[in-house]
Amino acid sequence: MNIRRRSGDKPLLGGILLERGLISKENLDQVLRVQAGGMRRVGYLLVKMKFISDVQLLDAISTQLGVPIVEVESEIRDEVRRLLPRHLCRRFTVLPLALEENHVVRLAMVDPLDDVAIREVENFTGLAVRPVLANVNDIRRGIERHVPFSRQDLFNPEVYKLVAKISAAAAVVLLLVTGYQAYQIIQLQKYGPITESKTSLTYNNHDLTVDVSKSDGSVFFTGRGAYAEGRYGVRFTSVGGLSQFLKSQGSQLSQDQQWWLSWVLTHLPEGVPGASRVESTREAGGQHKSNSPSPG
Repeated sequence: MNIRRRSGDKPLLGGILLERGLISKENLDQVLRVQAGGMRRVGYLLVKMKFISDVQLLDAISTQLGVPIVEVESEIRDEVRRLLPRHLCRRFTVLPLALEENHVVRLAMVDPLDDVAIREVENFTGLAVRPVLANVNDIRRGIERHVPFSRQDLFNPEVYKLVAKISAAAAVVLLLVTGYQAYQIIQLQKYGPITESKTSLTYNNHDLTVDVSKSDGSVFFTGRGAYAEGRYGVRFTSVGGLSQFLKSQGSQLSQDQQWWLSWVLTHLPEGVPGASRVESTREAGGQHKSNSPSPG
C-alpha cells in the first residue's frame, strides 16, 4: 500500500510495520527507492521483495484503514453469485460477499483503496461498494468456487485480446504454410519429381526421364526432345555418356530441357559412380540458376 498520509491522519502503513518490528528502516528505504517513479504500492513491493508475508500485510492494512478482515467462505451469500462476471472478479481480485441495505454490496478486496476496481464494480452493478479485506488466495479460491462462468465471460475485452492474438498467430502460421506449399510447387515445376528406390534414382521433367543406377552409374534416358523426331530410349554405361550426349545433341532439346539435364548431371548424389567426374554443362542451358532439392 502507499505510505502517503491520507485524510483523517490515518497512520502510515510503513510506520505500522516499523512499530511492529516486521521491517527495518533500511527495508522501507529500499522499497521506496524501487517504487520511485512508478505506480506500485509499498505494501505490494514489501511482499514481492519478501520483507513481509501476505498475512502480515493484510493485518497492517486492516489497522491502517479500520477495515475488517473477513473469512470469504463464512461471509459469502448465494444472492451475489451472479452479481459480477468471473472475468471482472479475476481482473481486480475482488469477490461480492453480500447485499446490504440502501443498494450496497459488501465486496472482498485485497486493496480497499483501489478506486479503479471500486468504480468498475459500481458501474457494472449499479450498487455502492463497501470494501472489506480478505486474503488474496481466499478471494481467488472463492471466485473459482462461487462465481459461475457466464456468457459475459465470453464477450469481454480480455477474451477479445486473446482471440485477436490467436487469430494473428493462426494467420502467420497459415501464411508460412501457404508460402511453403507455394515454394514446393515452384520447386516441383522447376526441377520435377525425384523418385528414389533401393537401386536407382529417377528424375522426371520437361517430357524427359533420367534413370540412374546407384550400383554402376549407368543411365537410361527416355523422352521426347523438343526439336527431335520420335522419342529417345538410350542406355548409357555411365553418367558421362549422358553428359556427352547433351553436348553433342543438345540442339534437339529446348533450352529448358538442356538446362534441366545439366542440372541433373551436376546434382547427382556423391554415392552414384561417376557423378563427381561429370563436368558442369550449365552453359548449354543458358542463364538458369537453381536451389536444388535433394532426391527423396
